[in-house]
Amino acid sequence: MKLQEAQEIVGYILDWQFLLMGGKERSDMPSKIDLSKYTLDDLIKANKMVKAHNKRKERLHDYHVSRGHKTKGFSVSLLLADRIIAAVYTCLNFSPNGEMIGLIDDVGCGCVIAEYKYSDKYPQS
Repeated sequence: MKLQEAQEIVGYILDWQFLLMGGKERSDMPSKIDLSKYTLDDLIKANKMVKAHNKRKERLHDYHVSRGHKTKGFSVSLLLADRIIAAVYTCLNFSPNGEMIGLIDDVGCGCVIAEYKYSDKYPQS
């Protein structure tokens, strides 16, 4: 996987996060890439690639600053927590049964018994 693809994947997962939180509508999300063709490991690796790229940019910036060069700073790509990646992956690949366990301190705590959405990639056995 190349860096550009990794950055697109991380950006699209971020779009899905906002969609699942209600911050975006599906119509606001152009279909960029098919995340279902990636494994969970692929998605986490993409995030790690973007993180490593951000670190390289930071080190390069620090190098120039230490040499007395004037810089305008540097930009970084957003990173995601592994739990966000896993949540989006689960929402895209599994069908929840919608059961809720109960409330703890007025916070809804649920359990999802997921049934995998079978596809050509993962046929039903």
